[in-house]
Amino acid sequence: MIKIYPDMITGNEIAAIDIYDAAGNQLIKQGAVLSVARAAKLKDAGIVFVYAQEPEIKVSNIYDGTVISGLLKLLWYFRESNGENTQILKYYNDSEVKRFLSYSNEAAGRIAYGHIFKYYASLMAASLAADGKKCYDFSDYRSRDNYSSYHVVNSACIACAIGHNMGLKKEEVIDLCVGSLLYDLKMDLYKFISVPGRLSPAETAEMEQHTLLAHDAVKKIYGIPARSAAIALQHHERFNGSGYPKGLKNQDITPLARIAAVADVYDAMTSTRPFRKAYPHDEAWGYITCNSGILFDPETVEAFKNTIPKYFPGDVVELAGGGQAVILENFYGQPETPGIKLIEKNNKNGIISRGKEHILRVIESN
Repeated sequence: MIKIYPDMITGNEIAAIDIYDAAGNQLIKQGAVLSVARAAKLKDAGIVFVYAQEPEIKVSNIYDGTVISGLLKLLWYFRESNGENTQILKYYNDSEVKRFLSYSNEAAGRIAYGHIFKYYASLMAASLAADGKKCYDFSDYRSRDNYSSYHVVNSACIACAIGHNMGLKKEEVIDLCVGSLLYDLKMDLYKFISVPGRLSPAETAEMEQHTLLAHDAVKKIYGIPARSAAIALQHHERFNGSGYPKGLKNQDITPLARIAAVADVYDAMTSTRPFRKAYPHDEAWGYITCNSGILFDPETVEAFKNTIPKYFPGDVVELAGGGQAVILENFYGQPETPGIKLIEKNNKNGIISRGKEHILRVIESN
């Protein structure tokens, strides 16, 4: 599959996966024709790109779309109800509640948002455990306007893939997922972060309080593990002690928070924000890897390098030996040597290579 933008849709493309909005509602089903009318619908919903079928280009998605959609809905409901467990039955039917409870072994009267977060996190952990170590090069439908919803979900996807590849146990991956989904719980309080322009020193100091507020809120949610709550408190701590809120260093930062910190920064950098455009994936990748042992835990960065590729499927790149190529596929443990297709001058199909050519830079990011 290949990423395309609504303005590029001609009516001949086919949706490669389900397309859903920031509330988790399905907009277009996998296999549907991406008509011009549907392109307009996507733009109205704030969807800036979609994935269309393209046999040669392979994106490593890992997680089932229904799980991602379920997480987006859960976060939407959680915010709408202000985390009140009494509102759950308003959003979920009996069969869904029974499914959540069967996972947590709780009585129906004790259903809480914590159980639902852990249920979906367990599905993500199961997807990762299915077949060994894997890379993750899927981007969700983020834009400047829907960033807050997609950011925590995609950060959780990245963090869990890294954690899985580091050898975390299933329960640790689940707790990592839950903490990553909730660490920005109080960011909605700071309306000024949605205004274009850099934050003032006073605004920055105020915004940094979100870690303390989120930690206080998360640890009160029934069913949320303590180490998930610790992620909310520590995901902005840095390996050299330059982070906040407590300036923790090295091993004083919990292992799961060290993973969440890397995923959070990478996803934030590759997202469009009110005060800047998204960084290209290769630049964000370089920032993380160059700060190994400085801002970020070296062991986590090593796992990040193996998990998150430097170039994304569909990127057009310049080769050191001359010429250009299209990224076709990434492989675990080979972040800088993807499968590529050489582009000939006549733009006809080129030679397919499995990463033998050195890539200089991205010319056009997909």
